[in-house]
Amino acid sequence: MPLKPPRYVCTVRRLIYWQYAQLIAKAAGFDGNYGFVVSCYKKLESGEMSWSSSIRDYEKELEKGRVCVYCGASENLSTDHIIPKSRAGVDPRIAALLDSSDNCVSACRKCNSSKGDRDIFEWYGPERLDDIPKLALSKFLKLAYRIHEMQGTLELKDPNMDGVLDIYDLGVVITNLIAKISQKAQAGDAPPPLRKRSAG
Repeated sequence: MPLKPPRYVCTVRRLIYWQYAQLIAKAAGFDGNYGFVVSCYKKLESGEMSWSSSIRDYEKELEKGRVCVYCGASENLSTDHIIPKSRAGVDPRIAALLDSSDNCVSACRKCNSSKGDRDIFEWYGPERLDDIPKLALSKFLKLAYRIHEMQGTLELKDPNMDGVLDIYDLGVVITNLIAKISQKAQAGDAPPPLRKRSAG
């Protein structure tokens, strides 16, 4: 079970570091060790430690061979976009990033179809977070950081505006979110606009 972050993990940047620190702890055999995770988190935040390069991720993929990153199947393979390309919104930089190999893993057609237009946190859901493959999670967190860095949203406290900073904020592309809100408003599903207060 993922560890609950401390209160000072209150922005997208910090939540990404917290999630990556848990990934490091798991890889080092210290899964669930709160002190180890906090130590890694602080080192990531200070720059004393950095995450693995995309070259290292590629090497890990080569070590496993061509198999589905999610279930291990070796037949009927396709390419899965960890964060769906449809989430790019209108920013061409984010569209290019989501169309790059940094956002791709091998997946069998069954897993790819099941995942559909969801990111890995949405697909696995809260009860299966521990089952997310390390390679897919590593790539996702680095992508999320780059997306939020491009958008200038690393210091936001709740990008998807659901009232809480959590893992579902990490894959949020602001222009895509704005488009969804706009579609809901046009369909009449949005709350009415705020009324101006009268002077007096």
